[in-house]
Amino acid sequence: MSRFIQKVTLNLLIVVLATLSVSAQDELVAARIPAALLENAHAVIRRHETTFTVNNPGEATTRERLVVTVLDEQGDTYAQRVLPYNKLTKVDDLEGALYDASGKLIKKLRKADVDDYGSFMDYNLYDDQRMRAARFSRQPTYPYTVEFVSEVTSRNLMFYENWQPQPDATTAVESASFIVRMPETLPLRYKECNLSQPVAITTDGAGGRVQRVYAWQIRNLPARETEPFSPPAHEQFPIVYTAPSLFEVQAYQGKLSTWNDMGAFYLALNQGRDNIPDALKQQVIQRTAGEKTTAGKVAKLYEFLQQHTRYASIQLGIGGWQTIEVGEVAAKNYGDCKALTNYAKAMLKAVGIPAFEALVRAGDDEADIRTDFPSFQFNHVILCVPDGRDTLWLECTSQHNAMGYAGTFTGNRHVLLIQPTGSRLVKTPVYHPADNRQQCRALITLTEQGDATAQAVTYYSGLQQESHADLMHYRNHDEQREWLIKHTRIPSFELTDFGLSETKARIPAVTETLKLTIRRWATPSGTRLFLPLNLLSALPPVQPATKPRIAPLDLDASYDFDDTDTLTYQLPDGYSPEFLVAPLRIDSKFGQYAVQTTVSANRVTYIRRLTMHRGRYPAEAYAEWVEFRKKIAKADKGQLVFVKK
Repeated sequence: MSRFIQKVTLNLLIVVLATLSVSAQDELVAARIPAALLENAHAVIRRHETTFTVNNPGEATTRERLVVTVLDEQGDTYAQRVLPYNKLTKVDDLEGALYDASGKLIKKLRKADVDDYGSFMDYNLYDDQRMRAARFSRQPTYPYTVEFVSEVTSRNLMFYENWQPQPDATTAVESASFIVRMPETLPLRYKECNLSQPVAITTDGAGGRVQRVYAWQIRNLPARETEPFSPPAHEQFPIVYTAPSLFEVQAYQGKLSTWNDMGAFYLALNQGRDNIPDALKQQVIQRTAGEKTTAGKVAKLYEFLQQHTRYASIQLGIGGWQTIEVGEVAAKNYGDCKALTNYAKAMLKAVGIPAFEALVRAGDDEADIRTDFPSFQFNHVILCVPDGRDTLWLECTSQHNAMGYAGTFTGNRHVLLIQPTGSRLVKTPVYHPADNRQQCRALITLTEQGDATAQAVTYYSGLQQESHADLMHYRNHDEQREWLIKHTRIPSFELTDFGLSETKARIPAVTETLKLTIRRWATPSGTRLFLPLNLLSALPPVQPATKPRIAPLDLDASYDFDDTDTLTYQLPDGYSPEFLVAPLRIDSKFGQYAVQTTVSANRVTYIRRLTMHRGRYPAEAYAEWVEFRKKIAKADKGQLVFVKK
């Protein structure tokens, strides 16, 4: 090679290295963040590189490099990195560094800065999960930058990595990449959502090992101003879901192209674990001997389950997916969701009633699964009991649930029904306004000074009774009283007495009784008494849009309800209305509102009914929603004026 060529090559190399150095330094300097990424942001992800390498169907490594500039106190959560691990997952590397606003190194992560602890919780009886957590202490000045590098090896390839480069609306992203490296003979299953650029697929034969490489990249994602009543983040943000086609875990092999594949794996994993001990079998037969119907037998055994077992989370056994056997539950009287569901299934089988596990993504705020992408998306197991044209759903971990009630925890979502003849997705019950009722009847006795005593009886059913049912079963008397005071929407009152009772049925209900003394319910002024008609359930307006709306209007299950208030006011002697209020009805695609007031002698009866419907509406409908709520809020502020004769 001539000296000229050597010199040119050397100069080129110097330029390249200098460019890389500047680029690396840029991502540590807060002043180099583009102005557009600072707006509405608490933190900016400067660079996030994730490489997921599948070595074979039973092992993979995930290497990440994360550089984040924290702009204010609300972004401090990025100053820590927590990596869970267990006997199937190993943390190979965890490094970190802290920099000031100019990119100057303040501190490197030391071993003493990394905590290693068990993730044991009160509800986890057995748990082999542990955590490695690296944290930098809160910095006195902002902005600052943190950098974390980690590597984790997993031998549980039921689960592949998912990639959501923008974790929330208040974090901006300057650069993020996701690379998946697969053996050429092992296909990758993936699903892209909300991406501006699709995957780039190449082949890499370095080292004599042919790999198929899948690469995604995102740049310059600004933080978002959260719009009220928007769909959940996973529907709006860029995300890539990945899943195996073939996998191995602890000598168990599975394939995963269809939902039936997953069901077959779950069956194989738990085969032979529902053998019921003879003593329990005889007890079950005797307990149901007098029942002639399937529902009657199920009720007896569900009651037995609730009385004789308790829930304990057990995160062991093939990544937490293999149940302990029925005999062990019978001996110890506890189990996790898999074990208690398997136990209930075995008891029903002993009296000739077939039942099937149903895998579900449970949680009051959990979204439904992605039905078009078969993968391990579930975190819970419930029991499905066919009964002719009916179906009973049993939550086997609860000692208080009404039989057949799914509620917000597992209702209105797709579940994988595990059946030997073929597993498939089915839907759990949906609860409509007629199921989710609140009916309040109150008698309010007013004095001339505007003070009052009130006795209110409120009936809650379906989704609306859940908070009160939890109140009954999980809080003592003083805690119940404190909760009721906090959730009673009256400006100034004293709770003199209360009571709670429940009705267990397919649509359960709770009845609440309150006795109150209230200061200044009404306002006296000379010979007049100003009476607000609705102090118990007034609905506020919603925030109008200040700019053109982007996201659809999403009214979730909490907006499927039917509320009726009947308030009777006993007036002081000698008062008559100065004017009457005309009945009002408001109809909308979102629901219906109606109110009417009648006066008879010294009694005023106020009846208000509001029915709402869940739904997903286009962004343009938000203005109509604002107007609907504005009209309701105005009507709920209605009052009558009474004059003393």
